[in-house]
This record gives sequence, structure tokens and C-alpha cells, in this order.
Amino acid sequence: MTFENFQQFIEAQHAFFRKVKRQTKKDRIFARTIKLGEEYGELCDQVLASVGDQRKGKLAKEKAGDLESEFADVLIVLFMLAKAMDVDVMKALDTKVKKIKAKHNKQL
Repeated sequence: MTFENFQQFIEAQHAFFRKVKRQTKKDRIFARTIKLGEEYGELCDQVLASVGDQRKGKLAKEKAGDLESEFADVLIVLFMLAKAMDVDVMKALDTKVKKIKAKHNKQL
């Protein structure tokens, strides 16, 4: 998948959920923020499981390959939230990378 394909997927999902859910922009932002927290928590569980630090009761639920899936879930929901808030993620990343490079220029 190219990044352009991913962006098209985000656009299509955003349009679909706007049509189906009929939420206000504020409600959509709130729902996606909560969903991002949920997905981040699931990623944390997978990270702990992958390094052997997950408690035994949760280990039975964890499956091989779920780590990659949880990373993908976080990215998808993050981009959906950014779309709901009219944030251009690529522009934001470009700006942030330039700031990091300027701050840590000697190391980079």
C-alpha cells in the first residue's frame, strides 16, 4: 500500500462515517479521541506481551501478529481523528521534522 492509497482510504472512511453516523463534528472528534485511547491501550498490551511483560491472565488473549495489527489500528484512528479536525498530517509532520532537525542538527 502506498501512502496515497492510505490517504484515499482515510478519505473514504471519513465520508462513510459522516454519512452513516450523522454526528456533529464535535461528537465525531470526541468519539475518535476515545477510540484512539482504546487502540493505544490495545497496542500497549501487545507491546507488553511481545517483550514478555504482560500479566498471565491477558496472555491467553494475545495472538501472534496482533502487534502489527494494533500499530495499524492506532495509525488509522489517528489519521481519522486528524481528518475530523481538519489537520493536514503530512504538513504537520514536515513542520515537526524540520524543527527536530534544526534543534538536533549536530546529531542528525
